[in-house]
Amino acid sequence: MQLQKVQKPKNIKNIFFGFFMLWGLSATLVQADVRRVWNEKPLTIILPVGQELRVSFPTDVNVQVPLGISEKLTSLAPNPKMMYWTATEAFSSARIIATASDGKTVYVIDVAADKNAGKEDIVIEDPARVVVEQPAASINRQAANTSNATNDDDEVLEDPAEILLTRFASQTLYAPSRLIPTDTRISPVNFLHIHHDFPLLQSGHGEQVSVNVVGSWSGFGRYVTAVLIVNQTPVSFEFDASRVRGNFTHITAQHLHLGAKGTAIDRTTLYLISEIPFAEALTEDSYAY
Repeated sequence: MQLQKVQKPKNIKNIFFGFFMLWGLSATLVQADVRRVWNEKPLTIILPVGQELRVSFPTDVNVQVPLGISEKLTSLAPNPKMMYWTATEAFSSARIIATASDGKTVYVIDVAADKNAGKEDIVIEDPARVVVEQPAASINRQAANTSNATNDDDEVLEDPAEILLTRFASQTLYAPSRLIPTDTRISPVNFLHIHHDFPLLQSGHGEQVSVNVVGSWSGFGRYVTAVLIVNQTPVSFEFDASRVRGNFTHITAQHLHLGAKGTAIDRTTLYLISEIPFAEALTEDSYAY
C-alpha cells in the first residue's frame, strides 16, 4: 500500500511547543494476541523461560515435540486447538510438528527458549482455512451489512471500529505482501513526522525510546496511526499505555515487552486510535471518551 507524501504543517513550531507541555495521561489498552499467518513456511516462536505461553491453532491438531527438548518444555493441551508451553530452561531452536486432525495441513514450528524473550500469546491464522471454513451465515450477514449500509454511521460492523482499524494497520505493516488487506472503508492519510526523540512515551524507570511514525489511516470516523518505538537504553521494560502522551481513545502495542537496546526484541509498534488527526491528538491533554 502506497502512503501519500507527508505534508508538514506550517505551524510546526507551535505544535512542537505544545508537545512538550503535555503531562502523563492514562489510556485504554486494547490487549490482543499476536497473530501469525501460516504461509507454508516454518513459524519461529521464542519462548520466555519460566513463563507460560499460549499458542492457538486454526484447527484441531496433533502436536509432536522432539525428544531433545521434551525435558525442557512442559506442554498442556486444554483442547485440540490450543497448547500451553512453558520452557523450564533455555534451549536452541527445535522443530515441532503440528498435524491437522483432518490431515490437510502440517504446521511446522521452530521453537526456542530464551530468558530475555518477551511473553506474547500467539494465534496462528491459516488463510486457506478461513476461505474454506467461513460459515455461510457469516457471509450472508456481511453481504446484508454491505447492501443495507448507506454510510459508516449506519453500517453494522462485524467488530468494533477500533479493532478493525488496528487489525488493518497491523496486517498492512506485518503481513506478507499477498495478504496485505484492502478495505474500501479505510484509506491512508497524510501524517506528521515527529522528531525521533519526541517524548511520546514517558520514562518509568529511566528507559528512553526513539519514535518514528510509519503509517496513518482513517475510517469509521476515526484515525489510527502506527508509531515504531525502539528502546535506546540497556533497560528492558514492560510497555505501559498510561505513559503515552496525547488524546488517544485506544492504544495497542504489537508487543508488550521491550528488550535492551540492540537485542532482537528492543522495539514494537504502537497503534494509536483518535477521533481527530494524529497531529492534533498529540497537542491535547485529555481523552475523548
